[in-house]
Amino acid sequence: MKPLHVAFVWHMHQPYYKDDLTSTYLLPWVRLRSAKDYFKMPALLDGYPKVRATFNLVPSLLAQIEDYGKEESVDLFLNLSQRAAGDLSTEERDFVLRWMRESPRALRVQQSPRYLELASRALDAQFTMADIRDLQVWFNLAWCDPVWVENDRGLAELKRKDRDFTEQDKAILFAAQAERIRSVIPKYRELAERGQAELTFSPYYHPILPLICHVDSARSANPQIQLPERHFSHREDAERQIELGMGLFERMLGTRPKGMWPSEMAVGEAVIGLAEKARLDWMISDEEVLSRSIEGQFNRDENLYQPKRVAREGGSVSMVFRDSQLSNVIGFDYQRTSSVDAARDLIGRLRRIRDVQGDRDFLAVIALDGENAWEFYPRDGHDFLNALYTELESSADIVTTTVSDFLAEHPPQQLLHHLHTGSWIGASLDTWIGDPEHNIAWDLLAETRDWLDAQSQQRPKESQQAALAWREILITEGSDWFWWFSRKHDSGMDPIWDNQFRLHLRNVYKLMGARAPARLFQPIIKRAPTPERVIPLTSISPQSRNDPVWAKAGYYLVGSGFGALHRPAGVVERVMYGNDEEKMYFRIDSPRSGQELEAQNIEFWLYCSGAPAIDGRGDLDLPLPAAALGELGFEPAFVVRITPRAQGATVTVAKVVDPLTKAAAESSWDVDDPFSVAIPFRQLAKRPGDAFELALVVSREGRDIEVVPPSGALGLRVPGQATEVEVPQAQHLKVLVATAELAPFAKLGGVSDVAAALSKELRRLGHDVRVVLPRYRQVDIGRYGLRPVVSDLQVPLGTDKMPATIFEGRMGEMVVYFVDCPALYDRDGMFGFGDDDARSVYFCRAVLEMLPALDFFPDVIHAHDWYGALIPNLLDRVYDSDSYSDIATTLTIHNLSAQGVFGFGALVLAGLQEWGLIQLGIPGLDNVVNFLGRGIHFADVVNTVSERYAKEIQTPEYGEGLDELLRRNTQKLHGILNGIDYEIFDPQRDPNITHHYSAEAPQNKALCRAALRAELGLEDVKRPVCAIVSRFYDVKGFDLIEQAMPELIQLGLQIVVIGTGDRRY
Repeated sequence: MKPLHVAFVWHMHQPYYKDDLTSTYLLPWVRLRSAKDYFKMPALLDGYPKVRATFNLVPSLLAQIEDYGKEESVDLFLNLSQRAAGDLSTEERDFVLRWMRESPRALRVQQSPRYLELASRALDAQFTMADIRDLQVWFNLAWCDPVWVENDRGLAELKRKDRDFTEQDKAILFAAQAERIRSVIPKYRELAERGQAELTFSPYYHPILPLICHVDSARSANPQIQLPERHFSHREDAERQIELGMGLFERMLGTRPKGMWPSEMAVGEAVIGLAEKARLDWMISDEEVLSRSIEGQFNRDENLYQPKRVAREGGSVSMVFRDSQLSNVIGFDYQRTSSVDAARDLIGRLRRIRDVQGDRDFLAVIALDGENAWEFYPRDGHDFLNALYTELESSADIVTTTVSDFLAEHPPQQLLHHLHTGSWIGASLDTWIGDPEHNIAWDLLAETRDWLDAQSQQRPKESQQAALAWREILITEGSDWFWWFSRKHDSGMDPIWDNQFRLHLRNVYKLMGARAPARLFQPIIKRAPTPERVIPLTSISPQSRNDPVWAKAGYYLVGSGFGALHRPAGVVERVMYGNDEEKMYFRIDSPRSGQELEAQNIEFWLYCSGAPAIDGRGDLDLPLPAAALGELGFEPAFVVRITPRAQGATVTVAKVVDPLTKAAAESSWDVDDPFSVAIPFRQLAKRPGDAFELALVVSREGRDIEVVPPSGALGLRVPGQATEVEVPQAQHLKVLVATAELAPFAKLGGVSDVAAALSKELRRLGHDVRVVLPRYRQVDIGRYGLRPVVSDLQVPLGTDKMPATIFEGRMGEMVVYFVDCPALYDRDGMFGFGDDDARSVYFCRAVLEMLPALDFFPDVIHAHDWYGALIPNLLDRVYDSDSYSDIATTLTIHNLSAQGVFGFGALVLAGLQEWGLIQLGIPGLDNVVNFLGRGIHFADVVNTVSERYAKEIQTPEYGEGLDELLRRNTQKLHGILNGIDYEIFDPQRDPNITHHYSAEAPQNKALCRAALRAELGLEDVKRPVCAIVSRFYDVKGFDLIEQAMPELIQLGLQIVVIGTGDRRY
């Protein structure tokens, strides 16, 4: 059998960041990407002489790399990095702090404890000169290729040093960066000259060619799209972009390119003529564009892997189309898989294509961004690329080639009669036009271009200035400006992009000696960024896809969160979901019609969590392979299949059976709308109070092509209280409550009251409930009648052991244990010490170590807040081989803002260093040791103080940085209203009130109010009294009360407040 030919096409691109009028680079990405990716990618091939690749180098990038090599222009970020920290003005310091502190989520930030510390600080925190200097170094050092850093003595020393950098350290870094930039272009030329790489190009400033030729072309894929007011149609600009790009490419690389990567793979009938005029041999686009171009049934294997020929206007151009599935697993999926497994998976997919090939000559094209994807990979993708190239180097049945070499040996035989107008994102142009901000930008561009055209004709003698002004027009035709104007993308620097786009347009007027219109000084982007996901906070019962009530649903935006990347499956743009008391509602927003989906054999599979059937036969083959089920983050119990038709769809509810790749259909019905379904909870075996998770899988011809969301899941809860189940007396539970405070022994806030009241109530229900807490100095042995029950208990703490005594006391009839370790707990106060990490770790270890000594093995350990939150983690890891490791764990969150965040040393204290930080892509767990976060992750059940609050803390506004973790664990998160202890808070017999009353006889309550007024000297009027008894700190909402107080008092309300806490209140 013939080998399969594979062409890797790596796309290297940056827009034009330089303001030519001031010779200033306003953004640093050309420099930083050169240090991280642009040299690395070709250099990797040095170790694999049999592996060949194609590199697409955008001319605007090449020009800037060349310019940086001359060191004649100013890079704003570099300038502020090189300057002595003490010489920066206040405004410059603010700029450094605002724009050089990247997200703590970034892997490059997490590689340095110091950079992570600086990036995690609040913007209004205090920063010293040493902090600023360290930030100047780390913002730039973090963007250096990690393998280069390891092998460069100077850079390796800087990484080892980590902090307290000097001005001399900065000089070493920037000198190395400058030398690396000068090495980039020669490296590509070297590869091309030895025949290991083909070099191709894009139009100079990376414009969307179909839109430049005619903005109306956007309607080819989306007839309903909203277009700009002004008409933009300038084929001559598209020709000029190609002509300039080829000229610069040939000058810098010494060869004329044969192939072109049209910007964003955007092609169409108009682009064929452009390519023919430029005498190009071939172009590349996406398989989705091909599928829209084929008349009749699209046979993927037959069509995708055989290049095509398009002939118009007397010439012809070859076309190859990338395999989007293979390209996307590299761009979006393999970063969560081990490098070796990912490489082998890709090789396996290629061999399956070879099996289909037979005696034909297939070309599988894997084409994607050669830079952005790697920052989501460990070690910037080195391990994966080396593993992949190692496999390819030794493979005989898979041969890497360049596109031009394959076409020369196997000229295309199939003629493509029609070329759909679209891009690699959904086979449409919607990403660059159609949103309000898009259209404003297009109108500004059109207005400025029209003005310049008129000026050029009126003032022909000023041709030199006009040429510079026309250059500014070509720059603003680049795709990147419009990418960031899209409401689907957020760079984190949108104001800078916005301003730079308008700056280039203002330069047109400035170069021509005219004043720019006021509109070019006003921001285009005025909207708040759209969150990528919102959870449903209220009940909905939509009657159709267009029902306005969907505005209150939860949603997930597909493609959000990828920044300069875009998940390009193109089938799903957004999912929306919600429920009422009886049904779950799910809506799919897609740019395609049901007829298109049916023609492409696309189906939707909505996976629902629960316990899968152990036995049973499945008549449905599920699209997600067993190896990929981990992406869901849950075990599926049911799956809802939606099969779109030209009119409506068929909905099938099926029970998933082991090994989770099959399902048994239980019910099926037809619906009018393939994009909106309602599923009764009873069909999913869900009862009131049940929480469950959802994930949508999109399949084409039975193979998964997309999962929404790409990691984690969406969560729902069936309204109502869980049905009470009568438990036989013999099955009453043993419960151990682990808390840092317990009334009346140790009381700081409301946790102590809840822990006491709930424990007593559980005991009244017949359970064996015991409580454990530290024995602080205030817990007097004699006063509370404590007696030792375990002595000299050796509790591990780091590499040592510290002895503890376990005392036993009583709260009524309930047993209370106290962990006594004077070195840790014999202090004035309960919290706020420098060794709180050690005190919490010791308490959690002591709780588990004392169980065998007490011969008490609970069914459930109930931990309260961060102080006891490591217990579930310890049971799962350190005590996993002990006989009691299967104890169930519950964590109650009272105060989400108190999380117990410490350095890596806390893991050493806990004996958890072997397992390290939890890498889930969530800052609260990835970047630091977060005790509460670990508790949420490892506990079997998590609950908080109300059902409403359980939903609120899953939002960024209330999640205290843990909202994403809580959303991922929504299936085990419950809201249970805090209760009170009726033995203490009973107005019929409370000795602390002057007149007793009850719900049946409330008259004396007025006497209590009068007594309170008399004691405090308040006027006795017929107005209400509002009494607030609380701790005073921010999460209690006192800032809101303070704002409302003047108006309330004006109405005559009397307010009585008592409590302790933050002095500002």
